[in-house]
Amino acid sequence: MSMKINTKLSALCIAATLMSVAQAAAAAPAVTAPAEATQPSVANPAASVPAQVPAPAASASATMPAPAQAPSVPAASTPAAAAGSAKAATPVAPSAPAQRPSTSVAPAAAPSVPSTVKPSKPQQPSTSAPAAAATSVKPTQLDKLNHESAVPLVLEAQSRYQYAISGGSPVGESFQLNGKSYRYLSEDIGTKTKLISYLTQAYTKQASEQFVGKFFVEVNGRLAQLNADGGNLLEFSRATAKMVTMTPVKRSYLLTVPYPAETKQPNAKITVNFEKVGSYWKISSAPHVIF
Repeated sequence: MSMKINTKLSALCIAATLMSVAQAAAAAPAVTAPAEATQPSVANPAASVPAQVPAPAASASATMPAPAQAPSVPAASTPAAAAGSAKAATPVAPSAPAQRPSTSVAPAAAPSVPSTVKPSKPQQPSTSAPAAAATSVKPTQLDKLNHESAVPLVLEAQSRYQYAISGGSPVGESFQLNGKSYRYLSEDIGTKTKLISYLTQAYTKQASEQFVGKFFVEVNGRLAQLNADGGNLLEFSRATAKMVTMTPVKRSYLLTVPYPAETKQPNAKITVNFEKVGSYWKISSAPHVIF
């Protein structure tokens, strides 16, 4: 009889133990589930549904103590899965931060400010151009002579020499004199006074008269020359000058003048004398001596 009582007591103890375990298991999800569900505000409805699931599981454990624990564990895992689903829903929230790249694109328009600075560069050449124009001096009004300004004056003198030796433009009519063919010079340089005035823009008066007396004749008050053309192949536009002698009013420069490349001739060396007449420098060498 005592054994039956002990058996019943032990059964009651085991049932009580199982009951307390079931109650503890049922109470545990009720605490943990709300803790996870409170983080995302979206998960609150889902958390309330699983909270009702452990209640039937606890009553089942009273009649079937051993199997009662098995449903209680999945019941506890069900809120965890719901919480996991809530966590899976939370990554959707970064859709709001996804708008941040769109806002970061807007500052990309800021580099348009440097684009407004770029036009400042083209303004620099425009300011330097007038400076270069201001320093340019007419060769016929050269008041400072050096190895650079000497060449432009020589080019001006060459141009006036070639115009005169070719008879001007247009050339006057031809005629015979002493068995030779002559032509009159054009109207603008058709007299000795006009031709001397034209040449003395680049030459001294003495150099101009020496040239006129050698190549021109005066017929009935008009200047004429032999009906022929002259000139050479030297490229004075590529000449370089080196000063040889210098005084306050007279200077000499050695010009190195090349021939065209196809002629394969060595450079010519020509000495040109300069003299200051009034305020401007003139070439004192006769034109035909240089050219």
